Amino acid sequence: MNIRKEAYKTLLRINDEGAYSNLEVKSILRDATIKDEDRRLYLSLVYGTLQNQMGIDHLIKKQVARPLHKIQAEVLMILRIAYYQLYFLDRIPDYAIVNEAVKQTQKIKPKAKGFVNGVLRNQLRSIEENGRSWEFTDIKDPIEKVATENSLPVWIAQKYFDVFAENAKNIVQLMNKKPPFTVRTNSLKISPKALKNEFKQLNVMADVGGFTDQALNLEQLEAFHHQIENTEIFKEGLFSIQDQGAMLAVEALGAQEHEMILDMCAAPGGKTTYLSQIMKNKGTIIARDIYPNRLRLIETEAERLGCKNIQLEEKNGCFYDANDRQKFDRILLDAPCSGLGVIRRKPEIRYQITEKKIIDLIKVQKKLLQNAQKYLKAGGYLLYSTCTINRDENEKQIEDFLEQYKNMKIIPIAGADFHYTSPLMDGCDGFFMCLLKNCAGQ
Repeated sequence: MNIRKEAYKTLLRINDEGAYSNLEVKSILRDATIKDEDRRLYLSLVYGTLQNQMGIDHLIKKQVARPLHKIQAEVLMILRIAYYQLYFLDRIPDYAIVNEAVKQTQKIKPKAKGFVNGVLRNQLRSIEENGRSWEFTDIKDPIEKVATENSLPVWIAQKYFDVFAENAKNIVQLMNKKPPFTVRTNSLKISPKALKNEFKQLNVMADVGGFTDQALNLEQLEAFHHQIENTEIFKEGLFSIQDQGAMLAVEALGAQEHEMILDMCAAPGGKTTYLSQIMKNKGTIIARDIYPNRLRLIETEAERLGCKNIQLEEKNGCFYDANDRQKFDRILLDAPCSGLGVIRRKPEIRYQITEKKIIDLIKVQKKLLQNAQKYLKAGGYLLYSTCTINRDENEKQIEDFLEQYKNMKIIPIAGADFHYTSPLMDGCDGFFMCLLKNCAGQ
């Protein structure tokens, strides 16, 4: 397998076809014959190029006379991969990077061979004169500068500043850093201490998470050869892969044994199965999704973990069902959202999401919230969560909801009406959560 060619093809599928990076990478790396060094190079080229694409494009624009959208997609991607290597990989000589890019162009778009060679040679001269700095001093606006250096559209960077204020710059600068690899202990089968010992026997270091004792942050993952799902302890259901921010959202709902709980948008099931663990398989969880194949993901995960109190239903939460009126003690509404809080793990989000798509998502979130409150018993709790840092999908959504439904009141989480997690919190992703109580009759 030509690993550079595969990285190039993966990036084209992500950029031009809207493919998801995690699924594309998984489909390639499931090939057990790929050497570890090739796996590392493939991951570096794919994620490194994606994570720095806007900064790379800023540099390419200085070397070409035409707008980037006028450059053939294949040629532009070859340039992007070469620029990434020039600026971020120090083991490959500059001349080898240029020669490889020109050779690849010759095979794919031979007429562009001279163009690619010229652009890259000019960039090498620029590096000789100005150094290899990744600080774009030509950009004067401070938010635009930090956005470009970290390859975020300015409008997304602005939303981080709106939410996190003085901490926003530090958080944005972590967007392209490797996130922690966090797993959730399956308390139905093992304790965190015992699971930590299991990892130790595999020569993998595991430290208890800073915000939930069910989380373990893993290091030395090379022992898994990037195939953690193939380990016996995974197959036995001793743990799940889940960020601490997602775990905290589930814990905030406060689920109790023997309750009737609704998970309105349950797939792929990480939060659903954690609810089951917290409830110790007692009570009932109704887990819903609109796609049968995604429900099967929950079923498979529940079987692996030994979660027995989950009932799956194919149902669209945007359509009200009178049979569910005031039926549930607690409801988890992990709403579909723009995903701006998980860009570290899904770097393509920053290029694929648009403000128009967000407007459509807000309409869906609003409908889900309206139906959720109708399904909640008096005295029941509703946890609204997203994996975005957009106030329009979070605070504004809740404020509009409370204006309409006076019986619903906010119950603070960690002392805040609107609670966010961020990479500054033990490496958590950017999650939003708000706990609401139905105070009707009280």
